[in-house]
Amino acid sequence: MQLQDDRQTFLLPRPVWINDTDVTQCTLCNSPFNAIRRRHHCRHCGNIYCQECSSKSVPLPQLGYGSRPVRVCNGCFEVAYLVTYAIDDDHGLSTQIHGARGLLELIERDNEKDIHNIIAYGAIDALIWLCRTSSSIQLHHLTTTILAILAEKESVRPVIITKWALPPLLHLVEHYIYYDTKDTKKHHSSPSSIHSATGYQENEAQENNEDEENTMLQQQEVVLEIVINCAHVLYQLARAGILSQTNIVDDGIFFTLLTLAAYEPTTTPTPNQQDTQSVASSSASHHHHHPQRQDKATSNGNDNDEEVSSPLQLKERGQIIQSLAAKAISAISGQVTHQPAIIELVRGSDKFASLIQSTNDDVRKYFAKSIAYLSLRNDKYKPALLAGDVARALVSVIALLPQQDNSKQRKEDLSYYLSRSVDGKDDMEKYVSMNPSAVSHICCALANFATNQESQTKLMSQPRLLKYICNVPSTFPEHAEVHRHVARCLANFALYEENNGLMLAYATDGDLKDNAYDVLPTLLAMGQNDTVTSDIQRHIVRAIDNLSAFVSDAREDKPNWDGIFSDAYSFILRVLVDSKDADTLKRARSIKEKATRAGITGEQQQQSSDSTSSTTNKPATAAATTTTTTDGGGSGGVNTSSSSTTGKSKKSKKKKGKQDGGHQNNNAASSKQGVE
Repeated sequence: MQLQDDRQTFLLPRPVWINDTDVTQCTLCNSPFNAIRRRHHCRHCGNIYCQECSSKSVPLPQLGYGSRPVRVCNGCFEVAYLVTYAIDDDHGLSTQIHGARGLLELIERDNEKDIHNIIAYGAIDALIWLCRTSSSIQLHHLTTTILAILAEKESVRPVIITKWALPPLLHLVEHYIYYDTKDTKKHHSSPSSIHSATGYQENEAQENNEDEENTMLQQQEVVLEIVINCAHVLYQLARAGILSQTNIVDDGIFFTLLTLAAYEPTTTPTPNQQDTQSVASSSASHHHHHPQRQDKATSNGNDNDEEVSSPLQLKERGQIIQSLAAKAISAISGQVTHQPAIIELVRGSDKFASLIQSTNDDVRKYFAKSIAYLSLRNDKYKPALLAGDVARALVSVIALLPQQDNSKQRKEDLSYYLSRSVDGKDDMEKYVSMNPSAVSHICCALANFATNQESQTKLMSQPRLLKYICNVPSTFPEHAEVHRHVARCLANFALYEENNGLMLAYATDGDLKDNAYDVLPTLLAMGQNDTVTSDIQRHIVRAIDNLSAFVSDAREDKPNWDGIFSDAYSFILRVLVDSKDADTLKRARSIKEKATRAGITGEQQQQSSDSTSSTTNKPATAAATTTTTTDGGGSGGVNTSSSSTTGKSKKSKKKKGKQDGGHQNNNAASSKQGVE
């Protein structure tokens, strides 16, 4: 493989020599110069040294000195000769490999002086040149390994970009992904000579075929390690926030990362793996007739065991590649300056939708996090983000959480959210994410989208959305961050009058009735949970306030206020006593005023208060489901303030005006503090 580049000769600018009159002592040993101890310039760095500190010589063709050895100082010698070897394609591949391996060993010492010399004296330039011009897998493996290690150094990351390392690395990724697919398919489509051999010749052909397949698998592992190294470099640069929009969009980093996040290496079983038992039987029979070959056969048996495990190793490497790419995309998506460009790139594409439903839990988690970041943009971007199947993919993560519901309707929902028929629990297990961080990010994104009319309408059209949202707190009863985003999500959906009947389960319309689900028991259960915080409580009260605004005894098309909110009112009375948050208290008083207008008497209020006191210490369980499966991991989510916006009345669709003012505006002016 070779990139199209006119610069095939590796040349570096020569250093400027220090003036003799400016230096009175050796740069290295500090010995003073005199008539006996003379000055000598190092051709590699240009500094002045004594004879003892600059007695070595090495060819420096990279500086235009040709193949003749020239004087270098002791400090420069190691890097100088390793770079000279690495770029020396005249003396064969082994010489270049020796130079590259030496640079790797030098870097693995993790010495700051060595790292400085590698940056200052052209080693990184040489590595990039090898990536661009060499066709050797071994050299690509060594050079990308070195760059991956260097990318972890904060001081080296900008150098990797300024020295134009990204284009050759992206080209290597493209080449080796294509190479992996093409080479493996070619191998598996070729006929094996073992089928036409018999007796001793059959065993000989079998052994040769095994050697060939083992070599192919080993080479494929090296190829995947090269791709891992490249992905690691991209991740480190993205994580550091130093990639420009030109790098991300024009250079193709974003699309390369999308490809890697979905990349699965070819792990088709070889003929020997498919017929291991018959091969072992044939070998045992052959060993009986040819005992002199027993040792070699035993060795081949061990190799076969390694070969059987190789596809699993390849799959694990593929998952590492996917995870690195997903993390990099999440890091890029978290930078506000890049968000509009990324949204434009994914507009009309189902890439995000498919990756949110990946079987790799890391990919699900970090793409959910990316969507949560991107959904913080102002309203005009939100419908574009939900285009295609993104809405279905988002809801699918929470819809697939465990439930004690095996009804026909449940199976139909699972088939819808997975876009295929579901045969049973085992069939969908690999798509289920019990990672609380992933679920938290999804709920955060849903809450952000719910502040936009068009976006929330699309989400509410997803089958049983409210039911599946209300199942989340009971699935993760100990994760406060998950509860916070669920409460925020329900509060934002409650902003719209069209959702009132659905969220309080009094909708009578046939099409809407199937999606109706009473969210109040879930809100109250979260409010009584041991993990409740003042922020969670604020969103719960906000949700109840928004829901109660559209219910009035004066309206015949609505049920009685007291009939719906009597239990919630008891909770509000307790909040008025316990809460210290000004906004929470303001909304709680608003709800109490509505109760007064609804005709709840002082005696009824006292009964509600007594009822509340008697249930204060009861453990809270969400009414959505009895499932209590949980995961021991930490919770996460893009930490936002309340995602609500000032509503505008519309003739066809009214949006509740009492929103969570003072905490987040419509342009997502929120912090990302607490992002996992």
